[in-house]
Amino acid sequence: MRKTAIALITALLVATAAGTFFVRLGKANPWMGTDWTSPRGGTQPPVLTIESPQDGIVYNSRYVTLSLSADVGQAISASYTRIMQVYYRVDWQQNETYLYKNENINIPYDPYAITRFSSTTNLTEIPEGRHNITVYAVEWGAYIEGIFVHMFSINCSLTITFTTDIIFPSVSVLSIVNKTYETSNIPLSFAINKPVSEITYSLDERANVTIYGNMTLSALADGNHTVTVYARDNAGIIGKSETISFTVAVPEPFPVLPVASIAVVAVIIVAGLLYLRRRKRQVRVEVG
Repeated sequence: MRKTAIALITALLVATAAGTFFVRLGKANPWMGTDWTSPRGGTQPPVLTIESPQDGIVYNSRYVTLSLSADVGQAISASYTRIMQVYYRVDWQQNETYLYKNENINIPYDPYAITRFSSTTNLTEIPEGRHNITVYAVEWGAYIEGIFVHMFSINCSLTITFTTDIIFPSVSVLSIVNKTYETSNIPLSFAINKPVSEITYSLDERANVTIYGNMTLSALADGNHTVTVYARDNAGIIGKSETISFTVAVPEPFPVLPVASIAVVAVIIVAGLLYLRRRKRQVRVEVG
């Protein structure tokens, strides 16, 4: 293994010193040279690890730490590999950001090459919402085939998604106050400070009922009641309104007799008046 590594480095140094960089065009070249080609089968891409932010986590801040590492992949025998570039893209910015970039891309052997890169960066001014970060790593390598030194690059990427939720949902009930209502149908209207994915309400501490906007609490029984409105935002955070206490006391209706009963009463009254009138006439005749 040691002899192979020494032979590789020696060949790389000779090719560099000679300054001859030939591209193979399908037939053997009698001169020592280097070219850019594909990596040999079995060569592994870089290994990326993102420690922060964590995938799928909600952060209640506009500042998130990006912590990552990139390691060269497992190389086959007689290959020399190193990390050439590490950069990332975020969906709220237009351009990529480089964390590491080795400019010695045409030098087969670089004494300052690294096989592992790690970094911690503060991401600031992140807009609220769901975001993704994609990290890229580019690996450079070389291997000997006959009298040729072949250089290659291989890369990989890793994407994580996270959410920043800075504004918590706030709910205000507008139409119901702490008082007595003389109706069993009471409008329930409310205001929410941000877009939400779900709205529910609880009447008298019972199970939550899903609604899609302002509505009416119907057929409420007489007595004391409470109502609370809940809102869940896109990050899954739930806000709720103040619990409103109110009373329903529907007045008893004025008694109304049926039409038939009124007719019977009228007949009785008329009959009574006629009877009294006849009695008066009889009395007058007897006296006369």
